[in-house]
Amino acid sequence: MASNESSKTVFLAMSVNFSIGIAKSVIATITMSSAMFSEAIHSFVDTGNQFLLWFGIKQSKKINPKLYPLGRGREEYFWTLVVAVLIFTIGGLVSLEHGIESLSHPKKLENLTISVALLVISIILESYVLKKAITQLKKGHDKKKGVMKLLKESTDGPLIAIVVEDFAATLGLLIALVGTLLSSFTQNSIYDSISAISIGVLLMVSGLFLGYEMKHLITGESISKDKLEKVETIIISNNDISRLINLKILPIGSKQYLALLKLDYKDSLEDHEIVSINRLLKEQINKNEPTITEIYFNPQ
Repeated sequence: MASNESSKTVFLAMSVNFSIGIAKSVIATITMSSAMFSEAIHSFVDTGNQFLLWFGIKQSKKINPKLYPLGRGREEYFWTLVVAVLIFTIGGLVSLEHGIESLSHPKKLENLTISVALLVISIILESYVLKKAITQLKKGHDKKKGVMKLLKESTDGPLIAIVVEDFAATLGLLIALVGTLLSSFTQNSIYDSISAISIGVLLMVSGLFLGYEMKHLITGESISKDKLEKVETIIISNNDISRLINLKILPIGSKQYLALLKLDYKDSLEDHEIVSINRLLKEQINKNEPTITEIYFNPQ
């Protein structure tokens, strides 16, 4: 199941970020590095966010047919949107503020060799998690499609969040590493402060991007054009269908879509024949596009 895979990826990311966050906090205290402080905030925010994603996945699996006839899959989008807000505010704004403060009141940096070692280890660990998340994102899709295209087409909110967070984490670590190295070589803390500000801006942009993607899913953005055309081809290729009046395919959860079909059947068909045709179309659509889990017909 997609949710189980996403849950494992979220838990892996949460464990890595929590461990790295503790190490970054200790090193930030020792070195007085603003970039390392920003990265510590980043890791702890990501840890908290990933707990919320895990919670959202668990909530989305709860079944209550009377209250939620189509399931609670879209609850993942709500919690992912909350994560986007937290990345922008607690992650981005706090890091930005601390970076500006350190730029205005520079402090002497110490023991930067320890910072460099931790940053290198962190880059390796975050890259591993990012690679795992991207591999999961590409699963079942055309390998020629880029990551950005897949992010826009995916309906797996938690997985989208993990890819965005870990990309930002890896890039943020690289920025912090460059700033730390420049500060160490020049004995000037301005580069460390600029790194902290850059990390803050990076987190704010990441939060905005994630929020923008969740907005599309929450408001019911249709399935990708190529998949929509595939379903249309299946329908119009049936000789008993006179016309496809309308077709709407909307996300209802992680890798789950709802399809609403309005068809015009041949006049000679009896009701029981129409039922058989609908059953056949359901089977064909499910076989070619398994993510379409709910299909409803409204012939008029």
